Amino acid sequence: MMSPMPASEIALFAYLVNECNKRYWKMPFVCSTTRICDDLRLSRQTVITARKHLAERKLISFIEGKSRHVPSKYTMLKWTDDLTNNLTDGLTHDLTLIKDKDKELFIRKSSENFNSKKESKNGFSKQKENRRICPVSTEGADYDSTF
Repeated sequence: MMSPMPASEIALFAYLVNECNKRYWKMPFVCSTTRICDDLRLSRQTVITARKHLAERKLISFIEGKSRHVPSKYTMLKWTDDLTNNLTDGLTHDLTLIKDKDKELFIRKSSENFNSKKESKNGFSKQKENRRICPVSTEGADYDSTF
């Protein structure tokens, strides 16, 4: 049984998942240890230790950077083993290309939305503008008769 993860390891793993997500899960990705320390407000030694423990748990693999100009390279292991194969098999059927008919319908709806935005004047659509112009009676007959 593995020991519980300290908060620094959890924070580092969450940070690396977020950084990987920003890069659309293209492996390996680079991330400066100095930047990680600044963002997580952890000491350099704490980040290095947490990174080593995550690698021992086989959650990440990394190549330590040589300097500030050559940052460390990280690869997420646990979630990304055969990720492409599993996703491709399950999603290929669902994610087919848009047919020409669907494409035309999509283009038509997009152009209608664009035209309706174009017709708006000072943030008000023509329909709202017409509602504001409706005639209002200047006689007080309706008002007096209610009392």
